[in-house]
Amino acid sequence: MERATASPENIKNPTILIVDDQIDNIQVLTLFLETQGYSVTYALSAKDTLQRLNAIQPDLILLDLFMPDINGLELCKQIKEKPTCHDIPVIFLTASHDERHVITAFEQGAADYMTKPFNAKEVLARAKTHIKLRQKTIELQQAKEQLNIIVTHVQDGLIVIDKTGVIQFVNPAAAQMFKQPVDLLLGEDIGQPLVERHLTQIEILRLNGEVGIAEITVAQTTWNNQPASIICLRDISDRQATEET
Repeated sequence: MERATASPENIKNPTILIVDDQIDNIQVLTLFLETQGYSVTYALSAKDTLQRLNAIQPDLILLDLFMPDINGLELCKQIKEKPTCHDIPVIFLTASHDERHVITAFEQGAADYMTKPFNAKEVLARAKTHIKLRQKTIELQQAKEQLNIIVTHVQDGLIVIDKTGVIQFVNPAAAQMFKQPVDLLLGEDIGQPLVERHLTQIEILRLNGEVGIAEITVAQTTWNNQPASIICLRDISDRQATEET
């Protein structure tokens, strides 16, 4: 097995789970990966694998295709069915060159496929790539969750409408202003007049149940890769009342 020199990127001490019933294969891969800075753990069977995954969350799984109890294809399916493991990339390692095995591996959720004998540089390159992709996915999901918290709790009403005027997104504040549940507003064709008529204010229902006035601002954006408008509704009832007095 050819040696290579590199170090993992973007993740501190990433963990790789090797699943193989041949301890010699595990020892070779472990020796190489640990010299590259990875933390390595292993399992010799499908049962051991599922037990390990109840205790740890590896950043990558290297999975042998053929094992005596449950083959790698079935094990991959079971791994992907576990909510906590669904996003963990799986790379199949096998001596098989059967195209059907490759196709089935991807159908079961595999991220990649390598044939034996292994090339050290290839193993390292693919491991780094899939670990980095998983980390980016986690970061994007965290950013999405944080943004969702902000949008959900902001007091301004936010509505996104597509170019035909159909509501694609609405936050709870906007739903309250229209006195409608969020799920009923989604898909409604009520947003375009706000854009076409260049309205600056609109009557709304305030949190205290009284009718108030919201200031409207509109900006152009994209939503699901399509042109859209984002409408911001800001309750200015108190400010207006102060100005009138």
